[in-house]
Amino acid sequence: MSAAGEQAAALLRSLRGSTLDGVGDPVRIRAIEQLEGGWSRHSYVATVEDADGSTRRLIVRVRPEDTVLDSDLETEFRTYLALADEPLATPRVYSYEPARETPFGGPFFTMEFRSGAAANVWRAPDRAELEADWNGDRAIATDFVDQLASLHQVPTGPLDGVLETRDFAASVDRWQELYERVRVVRDPIVDEAYAWVRDRVPTPVAPALVHGDYRIGNCLVDRGRISAVIDWELAYVGDPRFDLGYLSQPYETGKFTRPGSALLGAVADREWLFARYEQRTGAAVDREVVRTYTALGALMLIAIMSVGVRVYADGGTDDIRMAWSRFVFPGLRQDLAGLMDW
Repeated sequence: MSAAGEQAAALLRSLRGSTLDGVGDPVRIRAIEQLEGGWSRHSYVATVEDADGSTRRLIVRVRPEDTVLDSDLETEFRTYLALADEPLATPRVYSYEPARETPFGGPFFTMEFRSGAAANVWRAPDRAELEADWNGDRAIATDFVDQLASLHQVPTGPLDGVLETRDFAASVDRWQELYERVRVVRDPIVDEAYAWVRDRVPTPVAPALVHGDYRIGNCLVDRGRISAVIDWELAYVGDPRFDLGYLSQPYETGKFTRPGSALLGAVADREWLFARYEQRTGAAVDREVVRTYTALGALMLIAIMSVGVRVYADGGTDDIRMAWSRFVFPGLRQDLAGLMDW
């Protein structure tokens, strides 16, 4: 059997073995196509034929053996499952295959296909489209803030036993411990930034659902509206202000070797975004707390990218994108120095 045939057979078995709603009555997999991108997950779109002759598409999300982040796929699957009935633009999931050795190269789950595309803020045309939205009816910008406000208001009870609960210190510990484990050299700016962040413990707020990687690149946009919030692999229960700090990074505007968008996260004016978030949640946005979490977000990215460099340097992968991760470090170090007023 060909590799494509083996993938189709594995997918069909997974769907037929599921007891979740929405699976349908699949009889054949007509096509499977891998989507571009994917640093810690690989995604495929599959066309499924049901017994009545109708066809539909679904997404297959795979955790490959070589990844920049060792996050648990089952936890991500269960997170989608827990959010199924919440007022969020989150796709439904249909089945989960835990086996490490599959024709897809790792465990996988299937989920609802949502129309749309994820903006890549490091591409000038994508930034231009987002700026046009901001200068126009601001539908994407409004959806972006409203989805963030909604996810921070999701009841955390159904997430007990699904997501880890982390306070500020535990969040800092997680990324510093990962960084120390995989770093190639000692970096005085990173060391100082961790100390700076630890000295700025925010006043606690009620724990909430945190996406952990909330940005326009993890949203699908269809005909000028956000159709889905995806990539929940870094979600946890904790301080929701982390998401605000993370999306406030200059890096998330498309900054790399050149300046990116002037808009926050390449989506909206900073003060407008914060004001709408305050209006939707009733929670004031403390700019200094956001600043602290912006630094932690940069440190998180340095830790994650360091995994890619380490895996490549140790011969664990020949994916050249892992080696390219090192080119992200200078800009993030510069951002950290600015946040610390160096």
